[in-house]
Amino acid sequence: MRTILSISLTALFVTVCVAANAQWYSPYPNYNNGYQRLQQNMERGQNNNNQYAYTRNGNSNFVLNLNYGISQPLGTLKNYADKMSFTGWNASLLYQINPKIAAGLGIGFYDYYQKIPRQVYHQGNTDISAVQSHTLQLIPVQPTIMFTPKGDEPGIQPYVGLGIGAADVNYQEYWGEFVDKQNKIGFSVSPMAGIHIPFTKTSPFKFNVGVKYTYAPFSYNEIHNISMVEANVGLSIHLR
Repeated sequence: MRTILSISLTALFVTVCVAANAQWYSPYPNYNNGYQRLQQNMERGQNNNNQYAYTRNGNSNFVLNLNYGISQPLGTLKNYADKMSFTGWNASLLYQINPKIAAGLGIGFYDYYQKIPRQVYHQGNTDISAVQSHTLQLIPVQPTIMFTPKGDEPGIQPYVGLGIGAADVNYQEYWGEFVDKQNKIGFSVSPMAGIHIPFTKTSPFKFNVGVKYTYAPFSYNEIHNISMVEANVGLSIHLR
């Protein structure tokens, strides 16, 4: 499951980068539409120091965010699987409503694992000797809104955001070859904050650094509500 998700994310990332880069125009207009594009830029009130330079703002207002995430479990999730997870990612496709507000859909994947050495467990009148393995996968799918206070001003752009939606939780506790498992879909919420750092003034790519907290009211056995905090890095890509 983790291998399939990793391969899918990599393929999506490469495809989007190629598509976005294909739209990164050369600095000189062609004879068919150069004058028309320059005229459109001037009508929008854009500041062009070079009359032949194109801007990256096209007809599309869609922005794709792709991030690799390292997450730390909190609360009772930490008691169940206390190791930091290095196998997380999140992505979102947002529509730029105006220079400061974007809204769309976000999705993520987080995997937690802990192996407990062989011990003897007392269950009623029975003693069980077993090696325990704890696993939990969390997949939030959330309508997301993002606010950028500086709008389309040049330079580093801080942002805050909020995702509210559902999460698929897959719980599996192994006692040797036997497994106690539970799968539920329920509510989840994820506030977030970070900064976007543009590569250049005309590049469709921005470097993203952020933090996100996720909460899901999942309760089963020793887990009473899921909470975790994530540090992520990745790319923000303006699509045309």
